[in-house]
Amino acid sequence: MVQNSEPGKKNFLKPKENTPKHGELFFDFEGEVTEPQSSETGLPFKSKSISVVSSSYLVDDQSYFFGKRSAYFSGRRNQIHLSVSGNSLFGTHPDPFTITIPIRLSEQGAGSVILDRTVFVKGKKYGISLELNESKPTLYVNNLLQKSDGRTTSFILESPVKIKRKTWEVISIYFDTLNHRFVLYQNGTETAEYENNEANTLGFGFPENDSTPLVLGKSFYGNLDGFHIHKGEPEVQYTKFEPVRYDDETKIGFMEGSTALSPVLETKYSNSSLTRIHWNVEQPKDTMLELYFRGSNQKFVDSNTNLSWVRIKSLDKDLPKNKFKYYQWKLWFRSDPMGQSVPNIQSLSFEYMEQTPPDLPTRFRLDSNPMAGNPLCFLWNSNHEKEVQNGGGYIIHYGLLPNRMLGSIFVKKDKMGVLTKIDGNEEDSGFKNKRFCITEETLVNNIYIPEGELASDEFRPLADQVDLSRKEKRGLLFQPGLTYYFRISAYNRYLNEWDSKDQRSPLSSPISFSFPKEVSN
Repeated sequence: MVQNSEPGKKNFLKPKENTPKHGELFFDFEGEVTEPQSSETGLPFKSKSISVVSSSYLVDDQSYFFGKRSAYFSGRRNQIHLSVSGNSLFGTHPDPFTITIPIRLSEQGAGSVILDRTVFVKGKKYGISLELNESKPTLYVNNLLQKSDGRTTSFILESPVKIKRKTWEVISIYFDTLNHRFVLYQNGTETAEYENNEANTLGFGFPENDSTPLVLGKSFYGNLDGFHIHKGEPEVQYTKFEPVRYDDETKIGFMEGSTALSPVLETKYSNSSLTRIHWNVEQPKDTMLELYFRGSNQKFVDSNTNLSWVRIKSLDKDLPKNKFKYYQWKLWFRSDPMGQSVPNIQSLSFEYMEQTPPDLPTRFRLDSNPMAGNPLCFLWNSNHEKEVQNGGGYIIHYGLLPNRMLGSIFVKKDKMGVLTKIDGNEEDSGFKNKRFCITEETLVNNIYIPEGELASDEFRPLADQVDLSRKEKRGLLFQPGLTYYFRISAYNRYLNEWDSKDQRSPLSSPISFSFPKEVSN
């Protein structure tokens, strides 16, 4: 037996943040500065009609809303220019859409221009501009509402709620272009609204053939992360992680949480047993973190539903008792009820005891050269492993070439005529003289094994070697005039021909015996 440890996934593990499910554009700033849309989130959308013209910002991996980094802007020196002229949402008749920007305001950012797309045509200003006035979000919509007489009008959405400094806050603007309704949200709560129901209002749209870029962080001091544009209303609840939900009709609260699943891992030998688990975790107040484990000697896949998971209640006590060669772990994370913080894992590893196969038996030899008709007897030293001495046994292999064994002898009949394992404990045997003799009856018993024999749990490893379809083992009877080679192996009580073949020792060096033959005229 050896003690070993297998590391778990060493990456920093935490639940996935809330991200929009659909959209025209999503910036999480995980990619290069020159290509901030090169996201590592795996989101399925990346607009072909919105492209980065130029980009300048500082990467901040100390504060972020999505992923593991955000963009820091320092006034006019840092901006992102986006070409949106080919996108229908910035055309003359856009469908309802939403712009959302998570921001973290620095001390200097109380008066900022976060987002801007304005153009002057014949001295008249057209477009949108999202600004902070004394830390209050204000959206200016300039001459985008179209009137039946050809005129255009403007409006302002001004929030009475200040943006907190050095805290992530989410600003979201919903453009309901069909109903001429425009809403400003902060952290998912409506703070300003404008609705135009005048009969002469025809629609909402940007100037035709307008190539003006959409400028992100035009004059801003602070961090931006997760900037996204998509059709329809704001679609996520703007907490960083999943919050608790409550159904008023059923009076039931629920949080699904997030799961991290390891690949199916493998130990070197079968019948390993779990001894201890190590992890380094951070678990903020009111969050939950659960660890599950499953293992088997038989190989399984992630989708296996028959192999049950066991929740780990202690890292060193009451661990799962089942033996395994293949194992898998699962983590379940749950954020705090407000969805602001989550537990995370810096490291996770498992200690287990491996069941090594026994050593090959030593001093395997013939007892004596038998006379014709007498049994062929073998001697060898007892194995020291307790798993061989208590429930294990020995197999004698034979063949016509030193390295090609054609048959094996692994069972004998006891005094009651019942098949049992070969343990070497015959008459006149001892620790250094394990003994077993082979007769023709022994060969027959090992070649033809009746169905139902060796079916008890004690002899299950041997029973699994029975070919129940033909009730016949490969082997042959000894023939006169030929030389036979013999080798021996030892096996642990865990030997199972289906999932624990490694619990058998290597074969010993061969010894030989030539059976005499009478030659007549």
